[in-house]
Amino acid sequence: MIGFDRPVKPEWIYETLKMIKMGEKPSVYNEPFEDITKELIGKEGKRKVRTVIFRSFIYSMQNSKRTIKDNYFIRWVKESPLDEIKPLLLLKLLMDYEICRFIIRKISLSVQPDGIFSTEILKHEMVREYGDRDVVKRSLRSLIATLHNFKVITKVDTKTYRMTEKYSLGGKQIMQFLLLYGKNHIGSQMIDIDGIEPEFSVFFDFDLMKDSLNEYSSELWNYVREAGREIIYLK
Repeated sequence: MIGFDRPVKPEWIYETLKMIKMGEKPSVYNEPFEDITKELIGKEGKRKVRTVIFRSFIYSMQNSKRTIKDNYFIRWVKESPLDEIKPLLLLKLLMDYEICRFIIRKISLSVQPDGIFSTEILKHEMVREYGDRDVVKRSLRSLIATLHNFKVITKVDTKTYRMTEKYSLGGKQIMQFLLLYGKNHIGSQMIDIDGIEPEFSVFFDFDLMKDSLNEYSSELWNYVREAGREIIYLK
């Protein structure tokens, strides 16, 4: 996926997935989605936001767009409150958009000791990398607004933001991340833990990674430690 078209809110994603039933056609949810996003003005804007959500949390996890199939998120939202599932929603968006991971990488390199970073600096970096295109600038605006909606950054002024304290992931959330990472991001049953891109940990604390690797070993994966590497093989 190239451009990140519109900013999204975790509440929109959560409520959308919560109402979805397997076997239905995606178009069934066009009108109900408009009720979820009442603060958005205009049908076209709502349609584009709906597309971003369905692209990441439905279409990218199945082979056809004709009917909705079962997936991790449809199950998880039915058994977990929003606060618990929220970090997984943002992590999945980062998995789906290389341009978003590029922005996160640049934020981590440009952020000041007090957590402040400039969107003007980010814009220059993106134009240098991707060219002076509207899709590039729109992706930056959309991601910054989305990060703000997820409360991992706060606004200082129109061109400056501050990173908040990292979200500490529990063992279950790390397990869910690893399942998504292997099956939906790299498309492999084998995950080299040290090879996970560092941009995923810019806003998230993976300190309980070792505990999670051990807790779910043999149940969801085989955990192998060899020659200074930690690898899991998903079942």
